[in-house]
Amino acid sequence: MSEPLVSVIMSVYNDSKFLNESIESILNQSYKNFEFIIVNDGSSDSSLNVINEYAKKDNRIVVIDQKNKGLTKSLNIAIKKSNGDFIARMDADDISCKNRLKEQVKFLVENKEFALVGTNIIKIDQYGNFIEKNKTKYSDSEIRKTFCTRNCIAHGSVMLNRKLLGNILYYDENFKYSQDYRLWTKIARHYKIANLKESLYKLRVHNKSISKQKIEEQSIYAGVVAYEFENNEVVNNLKDEVNNNIYLRKKIGLILLMNFEPKIAMKYFSRRELYYWISFFATLIDLKKIKNLVKLFK
Repeated sequence: MSEPLVSVIMSVYNDSKFLNESIESILNQSYKNFEFIIVNDGSSDSSLNVINEYAKKDNRIVVIDQKNKGLTKSLNIAIKKSNGDFIARMDADDISCKNRLKEQVKFLVENKEFALVGTNIIKIDQYGNFIEKNKTKYSDSEIRKTFCTRNCIAHGSVMLNRKLLGNILYYDENFKYSQDYRLWTKIARHYKIANLKESLYKLRVHNKSISKQKIEEQSIYAGVVAYEFENNEVVNNLKDEVNNNIYLRKKIGLILLMNFEPKIAMKYFSRRELYYWISFFATLIDLKKIKNLVKLFK
């Protein structure tokens, strides 16, 4: 029996600083039967040159060079181009451990009712130094419960079963941020999902991360996903709902609190709510100490 083809998809935008390490982590996988679709999404740095140099050396790499369209659209373009039975994500500043693809393929082949599998992650800094080992949720039931408040599946670590998903496979292009969370919850309404307990993906945390630059906007989109999943509803008018739906506003505020942004979170709570005052007092203390305390209990 031949090994199933895996399509690894990656979108690149001005990521030349980390790109070599990211690309090599895929090319050096113990699992060899894959194609590697890399979208250069209008980079103005040397990213395209780096990609093309690797493409000359390894014919498994497929290069798509385009004007900037954003992550969501770029990933959908890569999916349409792909041929694999399974589709694996990869972020341009992260690192996949050597056996990542092998273990995920094994899981999906042996557990045919599962449409999505992520992995546990290790967080590293911009220099590749260890920060912490993440403790995530693993089972389908644990993940579903957690989805009502936050995303617990690292985007770049995911592998998807194309045969099961069909058209559900594509990202919602109305979502500039939290497009992964949106897709995972959509999949979870129809199929089982899981995270592997092994730490097979290194997620890089640095100041240029989207989560650092656009935390409030990202939290709004994440709050919408959490609200919709928990209540089995659809938010049709984003601006109106964010302004007037007190339950949605509470979701957004709680996500901001979890991201240690109490000053912004206060905007989304009524002064009559306990969370408003928790946010208020959190602005008066040293959040670095609180973050370190939280890590002790993870």
